[in-house]
Amino acid sequence: MAVHTKTNEEHFSFEAFTRHPFFTEVNRLIVERVMSKSRRTVVDLGCGPGAVTQLIVEQMGQQKDARVIGVDPSASALEKARAAIKSRITEFVEGSAEWLSHLVPSADAVIFCNAIHLVTDKAKVIAEVRKVLRRGGVFAFNTTFFNGAYVEGTTGFWRRWVVRAVQVLRERGIEVQHESRATARTFLSAEEYKTLCVQEGFNPPSMELVRVEMTPESLVDIGRFSLFIEGALPGVPLEQGAEALSEGLRRALDETGLSTVPRNWLECVAVAS
Repeated sequence: MAVHTKTNEEHFSFEAFTRHPFFTEVNRLIVERVMSKSRRTVVDLGCGPGAVTQLIVEQMGQQKDARVIGVDPSASALEKARAAIKSRITEFVEGSAEWLSHLVPSADAVIFCNAIHLVTDKAKVIAEVRKVLRRGGVFAFNTTFFNGAYVEGTTGFWRRWVVRAVQVLRERGIEVQHESRATARTFLSAEEYKTLCVQEGFNPPSMELVRVEMTPESLVDIGRFSLFIEGALPGVPLEQGAEALSEGLRRALDETGLSTVPRNWLECVAVAS
């Protein structure tokens, strides 16, 4: 994976995509499932600038002894989270998911939204989550980068988008390194995630698919996210990749006549055994 400067991290971040209403609703659904029962200590793993943390705080309400801990490896994202969320029950810790048990002593729930697909050693992270959860604690995660994300009949669109972006790059004299493999393209199936959870000390989790209609504007924003660019167009500089994906998207939408594109989010809730 390319090393990002702080400027690149902000310019090609996931943040613009998170502002679309459907993204908030997808995350709200899983937070509400976790918080349907009283939880005193909740970890927002991979909290980024705090969008999901805010949803958790809202669900906590006036609960006594409540504690919400946001964990993220990005210092700049945590700065934004601290500035955005002014709550006495919230704290933020810098660190990676792979070392969660060294950062958080114990919790009633760990929520990991839109990031598990980026983890190289998923078994290690799930094992770390299990270490911090009390018996009966809940681990919940969601992702739209998994085998099963494409709604039936839409696979051709996603393939066409990338093909057209590659075409744009070739028109500009830039070649794509097809032999490269990016973290953002390491997909597991729902069944594989279920197996990992059971293997690392959870009861068989409940799995749900949430279908979302992605607008052209949201597709443009995801096409400017560094990890999406690296996954779709390996080896291409971020700025050129983002421009090619934007133009490739326009061509793909024109050719297919689509106004929105449906996509599945996988939502998993596992109870510690």
